[in-house]
Amino acid sequence: MKEKVTPYLKNLSTDPQIKLQYYISEYESQYDNGSYDDPLMEDKHEAVKGLVHKYDNRALIKVSYQCAAHCRFCTRIRQIGNPEGTLNEQDIGNIIQYLKNNSQIEDVILSGGDPFYTPKLTMQLLQQLQMVESVKIIRIGTRMPLQSPNSFYTKTLEQLLEVIDEIGKRKPFYILLHVEHPSELTEEALDVITLLRNRRVTLLSQSVFLKGINDSFETLHELFTKLYFAGVVPYYLYHCDKVNGLQHFEVDSEKEIEIATRLHKELSGIACPTYIVDIKNGYGKIPVSLNFVNSETIFS
Repeated sequence: MKEKVTPYLKNLSTDPQIKLQYYISEYESQYDNGSYDDPLMEDKHEAVKGLVHKYDNRALIKVSYQCAAHCRFCTRIRQIGNPEGTLNEQDIGNIIQYLKNNSQIEDVILSGGDPFYTPKLTMQLLQQLQMVESVKIIRIGTRMPLQSPNSFYTKTLEQLLEVIDEIGKRKPFYILLHVEHPSELTEEALDVITLLRNRRVTLLSQSVFLKGINDSFETLHELFTKLYFAGVVPYYLYHCDKVNGLQHFEVDSEKEIEIATRLHKELSGIACPTYIVDIKNGYGKIPVSLNFVNSETIFS
């Protein structure tokens, strides 16, 4: 995956916790053998181009493999930046038909790549997706507010937000922000979060434990508190996926459990995300037991 950083992020890269997320380090080359794996088995469950149907009632749509910037810890490091992943009109038609033929799919998440980086394509997809009666919930995963906040004041993104707002009148619409460190929550980013919050959407966040970036209680406490106060509900806190080339980002699991336990003790329930491991070989997201009393003690 090539190095790609927005002008906005370049201005923030004096902060080491920002720089480590986006710039290639010497550690990456130690593990990079040119072959990136797919531990979550997305490729195996790709029913039609762009649509991953791994769980019975939910589906993932990868709108493209394009992002405003390339996170060095990306699960899809094997794909990001490849133009072949961009959906065309026929691909969208195939996806919509698949959803109509599989009415058990009620929850759809748009990802990629970043759906906000390709607003015209995302609009085209959403305009057809909203007409699928069996789809009750729509979600979008994004890092754009943290990577290029000024983009949200362009005509095409404003039009996309209007489409999202209209859909939100009829169906619950969730926007999941991927945020790793409180330094990302600049005034510009928080302004975009306010802009999104004023639409008919629910804002959630996802974060990944990253060694040397956010693997401390103080950092994550600050992050989740700031998100909570900004109107974003912290949703998931992940262990870094076991993708070849990302090993230097992995935090020791016992340290993660210790931090997650303390966060659970000290944060408001709404401000505390669920600590999750996305199990290799496609078994799914598993909540990890924290260091509290055992079940026998609780129920005795």
